[in-house]
Amino acid sequence: MAKAKKVTSKAVAVVVPQKGFTADEYNAVAMSAKLGAIQLLSSKFDVKPEMLALDEKDLTLSYGREVMSCQYSEEAGQAAAIFQYNVVGKAGRKKVFNCVADMFVTYELAEPAPEAAAIGFCRNVGAFAAYPYFRSLVAQLTWAAGLSLPPLPAIASTAHIAKKPKVADEAASVD
Repeated sequence: MAKAKKVTSKAVAVVVPQKGFTADEYNAVAMSAKLGAIQLLSSKFDVKPEMLALDEKDLTLSYGREVMSCQYSEEAGQAAAIFQYNVVGKAGRKKVFNCVADMFVTYELAEPAPEAAAIGFCRNVGAFAAYPYFRSLVAQLTWAAGLSLPPLPAIASTAHIAKKPKVADEAASVD
């Protein structure tokens, strides 16, 4: 039986607080939005020769994503964003692998919406819509380079709904 290869990873997420809209406004955008397009704008893939001979137990992967821009046009009925995703492999302190891609996402909105709600929706949902395309790109490129990497991890979201206050233990206990 083949020995399992160990790859350590560190997930990196950029969290940008979103303000200026209510849950009802956000939900109205969500109900009227239709995905228009997901397109690759640019990509960069680098593998150092050291990566090809590297023992995978010495590889540390880190992941990230960032919203590069996001706009809403009420006249066009469209929200659009550019998301940048990356995965970096390091052996010690040396970068031996890197993949970065910019993905363009558009949503067509059937109803006019407050700009903050449209942008908030596009930033949040668009990041999830484009990420599987980035994962596929990384899988294709690493396969073509003869690299064996684990699948990229899932990404997490920041909720827009305020948390309910916790009930005090004394109030919750029944005498």
